[in-house]
Amino acid sequence: MRSALLLASGAVVAVAGATTASAGGNGAARSGLSPTVTDNSQQCDPGTGAGTNGFAIVNAPGKPGEARFVNGEVSLKRGAPSSVYTVWLNDGSTCLPEGTPVTNGVGNGNHHLNDASLSDGTFYVVLKDASGNEAFATAPVTVN
Repeated sequence: MRSALLLASGAVVAVAGATTASAGGNGAARSGLSPTVTDNSQQCDPGTGAGTNGFAIVNAPGKPGEARFVNGEVSLKRGAPSSVYTVWLNDGSTCLPEGTPVTNGVGNGNHHLNDASLSDGTFYVVLKDASGNEAFATAPVTVN
């Protein structure tokens, strides 16, 4: 009985750890959204993936290595209330504008990613404030 309980608790720990990992291959990948400050003139640097202010899920549907497009979800938590952000998706070399979510009265906002010009690769999400300054970003994730 005791060994079964230890085995079960080990499985719970393994599953809990897996929920924060990125796919690194087939399927969607998730990264945390956290505040960022950059002196890069393009204002499009990756974050740490800490997840203090929400998350982004990036997916590339299709056969492995033959994704048809990139889609996903961005969920901002505790941003500036009633504010407009611009969502950018970086494909490793270029930051591409994806839309402009508006946060509610407590600073939460969501945006759906859907970019037919992209396929397999490594991506990260950046949110810029109304002044064009990078405010939040995810760490890079790989999907294919």
